[in-house]
Amino acid sequence: MFRFFKSFFLVVFLIVFLLWVFDYGYILRGIKSTYLRFEKSAQVDDSKFFYNDTILKSSNPFVWPKSNSYNKVPLSKKLRTTLEKYKTHSFVVIKNDSLFFEEYWVGVGVDNNKSNSFSMAKSIVSLLVAGAIQDGFVSGLDHPVKDVFPNMSFFSEKKDVSIGDLLNMSSGLVWEENYFNPFNITARSYLTKNLTDLSLGLSFGSEPGVSFVYQSGATQIASLVLESVLKNNGYSGLSEYAQIKLWDYVGAENNALWSLDDFGGVVKGFCCFHSDAKDFAKIGRLFLKKGKFNNKPPFFNDEYFNSVVGGGLVDFYSYGWWRGEFLNSSFFYMRGFLGQFVVVVPDKDLIIVRLGRKDLRNKENPDLRTKR
Repeated sequence: MFRFFKSFFLVVFLIVFLLWVFDYGYILRGIKSTYLRFEKSAQVDDSKFFYNDTILKSSNPFVWPKSNSYNKVPLSKKLRTTLEKYKTHSFVVIKNDSLFFEEYWVGVGVDNNKSNSFSMAKSIVSLLVAGAIQDGFVSGLDHPVKDVFPNMSFFSEKKDVSIGDLLNMSSGLVWEENYFNPFNITARSYLTKNLTDLSLGLSFGSEPGVSFVYQSGATQIASLVLESVLKNNGYSGLSEYAQIKLWDYVGAENNALWSLDDFGGVVKGFCCFHSDAKDFAKIGRLFLKKGKFNNKPPFFNDEYFNSVVGGGLVDFYSYGWWRGEFLNSSFFYMRGFLGQFVVVVPDKDLIIVRLGRKDLRNKENPDLRTKR
């Protein structure tokens, strides 16, 4: 028995040593948050495993008024079965600017349903860039990345890569998206304690503005560009700007969290903004109202909104927002790993939020439109 334990601990030591030597030590950080919980990848409650910035709630919170039909229309049997099968924990419907339906599962309730939004954060970064354009901190979606990080390895031919190219997933970045391979750059970005050096050490291998390739690294670089610009304009960083510019503006009722790479580090702009369903719905409301509501100055300009609605290289994604059409109604949505959604249907004055622990797909789909 002693010989067995001696051999076992020797093997563990060698594995840890080799991971460290070959620069995969970050995997050890992920073991606690994934494999020791018998999970294959990140989960909606991961904030407890990372350092976080607190995005304070609004000083003037907006409370969703209840519709006259509030919770009077039951979920269909098929919808309820689907929601429960895929471990939904929060489902909220906003109709005509009022709370039409809400329900919560899996041990959470109306006051305790904070969830990792994963890639929904990409839409948030896009909105913050739009806000910075409106505030005059960023020249526009064509703001060159080279102006902020001149030492990155850029594609040398033709036009410079812009912050808009990064948001639009058309930057030409060298990056392969994969959510389940622990040795992949996506997992490394999620777990590393030095996201800045990792991101700025990436290279651009093809002409920007030509091809759509979904890449979390592109949004992370965009968030670092924005953070650098904000620091030059009196903000401590992206989190402070998100609190003042976005979270207070939409009237968030609860504090949010944005996960960091390390203590005092940078936010994971490509993911990991944690909030609850009804506050996430307010981000949808901001988009639904075209950035103009409650007699406040416009959050973003018409050029940004029109770029999202009508721009992009593909018909299903544009500047951090997914797009689609169903029954002759166009809709726009924020989307995150494990099936986090904020869906906005403008001509129905409708916002739908679903947060949960399991996606409709058990395996990655090679179709880029399904990437989270």
